[in-house]
Amino acid sequence: MMEKVLSSHVGVKINEWYKMIRQFSVPDAEILKAEVEQEIERMEEDQDLLIYYQLMCFRHQLMLDYIKPSEKRSLSIADLVDKIENSNHQLSGMLQYYNAFFRGMYDFSRKEYVQAIQYYKIAEKQLALVVDDIEQAEFHFKVAEAYYIMKQTHVSMHHIMKALDIYKQHEQYKVRQIQCLIVIAGNYDDFKRYEKSLEHLNTAYSIAEELADNMLIAKILLNIGNTYDRQQEYAEATKHYREVLDIIASQNTEIKPITLFSLSWSLYKSSQPAEAASLVEDGLMCSLEANDWLCVMLFKALKAIYIDSNEEVIQEVLDAFEEKKLYVYVEAFAQSIGLYYEKKGDFEKAAEYYRKALKVQNDIQKGECLYDY
Repeated sequence: MMEKVLSSHVGVKINEWYKMIRQFSVPDAEILKAEVEQEIERMEEDQDLLIYYQLMCFRHQLMLDYIKPSEKRSLSIADLVDKIENSNHQLSGMLQYYNAFFRGMYDFSRKEYVQAIQYYKIAEKQLALVVDDIEQAEFHFKVAEAYYIMKQTHVSMHHIMKALDIYKQHEQYKVRQIQCLIVIAGNYDDFKRYEKSLEHLNTAYSIAEELADNMLIAKILLNIGNTYDRQQEYAEATKHYREVLDIIASQNTEIKPITLFSLSWSLYKSSQPAEAASLVEDGLMCSLEANDWLCVMLFKALKAIYIDSNEEVIQEVLDAFEEKKLYVYVEAFAQSIGLYYEKKGDFEKAAEYYRKALKVQNDIQKGECLYDY
């Protein structure tokens, strides 16, 4: 009879596995996952540790889906969620923290940002139990990302600075440092401090060049393009978006649909509709293939505004964004539609959409209530 493995020993190995996941070290994570699975077969009975293992499988899958989103996997994240939910095991302490935190990450990856924030708030109640400083940084980073998307800029900045302060103390977390700098730059864009945004993005670019990470370089260039677009410097914006597409040309990456959208919209805003229209069709197909519902809606909006002049579809898209509390897109499109009608001389329609943009600005400010103090 084979000797039983202590659950505490397996727990230590799961911790090591999680460390590799957080560093995006896929080969090491895969090796440790296989070792854990072998040892669990011989482990003494421990329901808490089995739940911990299932949660780490969930987190492992999130890592793989982030790095290689187009690959098919034998077990989907939805299957893992069902498995954890149907375990009938009462979660408490760190297990409750991991469950809520990972569920928030999952919802964020599905662009269900409000739901992600709700899970992060549950996780935050257990944050005092987290003694590992990198885990605390991971929490603050993920929360900051979600609040940035929801345009809760001060809350996002509060969390991202906490995360960056920790990551800077650990040389092996340079990728996370870059990602923090991107979020900080996005928040500075929202503060209209574009010079500060570019300063942080240039710092991120230098680190990414040191790492020779083309995918990170592409993401930084995308964000530099966004900063120029926000300043209505469309020539600079489109130049950077084209650089991104050159880097990712042969790959189906998560940023391809949003880059095509950003380039298309900049071209429309700079009165280059012919090239923009062809990109809209490519971008819509790319978004559908990637199952990226947000980009599908963004391209539908461009098509409805600039190609079809279809008010019914425009309203459908704006309603969808409002339902998800993605007010930033409602505001941006309302302003673009207002300008479109203004140029056509339909000042009544233009005023209607400008009023909508102002109303949504107020909704964004009221959105601070997403966070409990």
